[in-house]
Amino acid sequence: MIAIDAMGGDFAPQSVVQAAIQVAKKNIKVGLYGDQVQLFSLLYAYDLNWEQLPIQVIHCSQVIEMTDVASLSIIRKRDASLVRALTDVQLGKAQAVVTAGNSGAALVGGTLILGKIPGIDRPAIGNMVPTVHGGHTFCIDLGANVDCKPEQLVQFAVMGHLYVKMMHHIANPRVGLLSNGHEPYKGSLLVKQAYALLDESKELNFVGNIEPTALFSGVVDVLVSDGFSGNIMLKTAEGTVAAYKSIIKQAIKSSWWSRVVSIIGRRLFSAVGSFGDYEKQGGALLLGVRYPVIVAHGCSKEETIAQAIMFAHKKVKNAFVERFAQQVTQYLNHRDEDTTIITVKKLHSVTKFDKSE
Repeated sequence: MIAIDAMGGDFAPQSVVQAAIQVAKKNIKVGLYGDQVQLFSLLYAYDLNWEQLPIQVIHCSQVIEMTDVASLSIIRKRDASLVRALTDVQLGKAQAVVTAGNSGAALVGGTLILGKIPGIDRPAIGNMVPTVHGGHTFCIDLGANVDCKPEQLVQFAVMGHLYVKMMHHIANPRVGLLSNGHEPYKGSLLVKQAYALLDESKELNFVGNIEPTALFSGVVDVLVSDGFSGNIMLKTAEGTVAAYKSIIKQAIKSSWWSRVVSIIGRRLFSAVGSFGDYEKQGGALLLGVRYPVIVAHGCSKEETIAQAIMFAHKKVKNAFVERFAQQVTQYLNHRDEDTTIITVKKLHSVTKFDKSE
């Protein structure tokens, strides 16, 4: 069963219930965690025969709001829909969690309730971003960790490296570090220190700093950042793509000639309109926890939630998280024993180095 946080998200629980019905009709068992009065009402409103579908309603008296402090809400709201969903996965009653709610709470809850992969300090949200050449760049972290240490960025790089190898069969993925310039001395102290560590790595194919303008260029297979910078980059990209779509639509409506051109170039405009559409991607996997946790966009609607549930179902079916955890453990266990010494030396040297722009 896929445990769904029915109360999480800007359009919950309506969009979540609609998505659950859609997916359940494909014979995928789902559990809706939330206020049973609202959930039963919506289920009957959307499908009078919903009881014939593999849908289970689990009543929860509390909700973790987007404005709640993540750590406190997980501890104090024990009967919240997200907490109950995570707990049932830990107990074996469900196999994965899907939420469009508070991503910080998903991180804290996933860490405390489900547990981390050994060797990983903090789980991170990773997802594919399309490139202009038809490929994808795996970006990590996209919002789970606002404040990070250099060593944690290296762990994100390791997880991204292994994820791309497993999912896209790229033997030696190119790893880049998000910064405000490609030069090694550019970036915050965190970026400079992380650069030093990644540059010393013998296992990772680190290619250096990558500017946000190269996000869609496909110059790297994995782009590493702290969650604060990664989330801002992603939302800026989404906003830019949405703005261009709006500009194109307004231009098409401006004259009869523009409408004729739009009909002729329908396929072209369709390609532009679908580029970077997060609604078709569903959710992102919270990498570093021991069970599948899928975090969807906060403003996700029915189709996006449905895609996220399907994504979770696939990850359960092919035991991806278990295999990924094994790969991470093996990778970390085989790292050079001198890494710690190198790390201390490099970090010490970087803190003294502050070349101005």
